[in-house]
Amino acid sequence: MTLVQRNLYFKIGIFISSCSILLLLALAGKLLPLLPEYCEAAFTRAEGPFQHLAGRFFSSVPLVPFVSLAAAIFYTFFASIIILVSFEKTQTPEILFFGLFALSFVFEIFRIMVLLKGLYEISSVLLIIGTRMLIFARLFGTISLFISSVYAAGLDMQKQGRMVIGLVIAILIISFKLPVNGYLWDTSFTMVFAYSAMFRFAELVIVVITGISFLIASHDRGTADYRFIALGSLLVFPGRTMLFSADTWLTPVPALGMLVIGTWLITARLHKVYLWL
Repeated sequence: MTLVQRNLYFKIGIFISSCSILLLLALAGKLLPLLPEYCEAAFTRAEGPFQHLAGRFFSSVPLVPFVSLAAAIFYTFFASIIILVSFEKTQTPEILFFGLFALSFVFEIFRIMVLLKGLYEISSVLLIIGTRMLIFARLFGTISLFISSVYAAGLDMQKQGRMVIGLVIAILIISFKLPVNGYLWDTSFTMVFAYSAMFRFAELVIVVITGISFLIASHDRGTADYRFIALGSLLVFPGRTMLFSADTWLTPVPALGMLVIGTWLITARLHKVYLWL
């Protein structure tokens, strides 16, 4: 994959997130009044380790899920710009898949479909399709960061294009076979779907393996930078989970902090590793 082809992914992230931001701004006046009603009608509280703890002491706040999905879109926008500017002329396989991880955040825009149901006649079929696209994006982001660590540990650099295509096909098959309830949603405005606990456990396993892979890269390449990148990966994963499931004001602040610090560690240290190559 050439630099021009790779950079196109980052430009796509900037473009899609820009359009999503404009869409949110255009619909905000209509969607915000619906937040209390649809939060109250939620079937269950949003799930997640930190969210489960916060939910024991704090009630859900209708505005928080809207703010969190907006923050996810802004994360894609700024992360894509930073990656493009920093690595525009630097060939590194790890940054492509970290860029795809950042791109996956923009698909949180599909959560507004629950609110749009109150404005337009959106069928449960469309809600199911939108939810499956959301699940696809979350799985895609998780596995993209994992593959980034595998490349760091020594995977053949010339297979990036085929890896992306194979990744998309495999996750599409998984996400579109997943049972989704088109009538029930949680307090983060995510439709209820089957095997959510299994997905959280699988994500935890992938997080651990990702960190280990970066540590292996640090050992094999004889550089401490990959240790900081491993730390960054162990911050962005839980930060993402906390942001996506947030329904109280206690959650978004540490989530964004972990995402910002983790992203800085990964991009700055990767840039340092490949600076003189």
